[in-house]
Amino acid sequence: MTAGKPQSQFNIFKETYKAEFVLILVTFSWGLTFPLMKLSLDFISVMLFNFIRFVITFIFFCIIFRKEIELSNIKSNYKYWKFGFLIGTFLFFGFIFQTIGLKYTTASKSGFITSTSIVIIPFAQYFILKSKPKIENIVGGIIVMAGLFILTDTFFSIPNIGDILTFICAFSFAVYIVLLDKYSVKINLHQLLFGQFFSMVILSFVFMLFFEVYLFSEFNFNFKEILILTLLYNSLIATLLSILMMTKYQHKTSSLRAGIIYSMESVFAAFFSYLILNDKLNKSQIIGIFIMFIGLIISEFYTLLKLKIKS
Repeated sequence: MTAGKPQSQFNIFKETYKAEFVLILVTFSWGLTFPLMKLSLDFISVMLFNFIRFVITFIFFCIIFRKEIELSNIKSNYKYWKFGFLIGTFLFFGFIFQTIGLKYTTASKSGFITSTSIVIIPFAQYFILKSKPKIENIVGGIIVMAGLFILTDTFFSIPNIGDILTFICAFSFAVYIVLLDKYSVKINLHQLLFGQFFSMVILSFVFMLFFEVYLFSEFNFNFKEILILTLLYNSLIATLLSILMMTKYQHKTSSLRAGIIYSMESVFAAFFSYLILNDKLNKSQIIGIFIMFIGLIISEFYTLLKLKIKS
């Protein structure tokens, strides 16, 4: 190995770790949504909440980036927006199948099954990107899954319809993460975001009408300060800013490493639930969090440590 090569590789790792630090902040912001949603969903039906959330996101995005997305030039921009429509559809189905699945399964099983996207990502990465994940990332992902299994107190049982719907959610999230890697390096950032947010608004409106207005008759809204706070936080921070950062930075790491980082959402959710809702963590949950961090560290730093030893 030449003297210059390790330094060059270290610079690549530096850029990767900068991007992954941003993704950790994104995941941290998602953790706060759990206790806020817990306090708010007594006052609004779930799909109406998502529809309002995505509408606020879309409006603010169009206002802030009106020059970049060139709304006056729809015909020429559609060829770029359509890729955002595609990946936004998978992101929406991840949200919606998780929400519907929660009606028929437990929150702990939902959290665990959603995070099985870590297992699906390597296969999606191979078939979509023709890229094989590194062995340390696979090992790290398996360890994270084991920790998550303990954290959520999940036990194997015969799958019900909620579990199956939640698995579709996990599949959708996995495909979204890989497609985001594929298109974020090819398509202008703002055009790609416009397509994502627009498709989520349209699909959330359609599903709200079908499920909450016609099928379940659960359409509900009661004005409360905590609800408005939650809507604004979810719209502007957990959706607009988070997806902006994901679209901008995720391609600088691998799909699987990004998926492992996103799985830390459960850890941050437990942390914020403890602070805000006074939810207590038992010993097994603390052990689960510790194991998840070990898996994250192996995935993140094994290659860098190996490189330093060789140099």
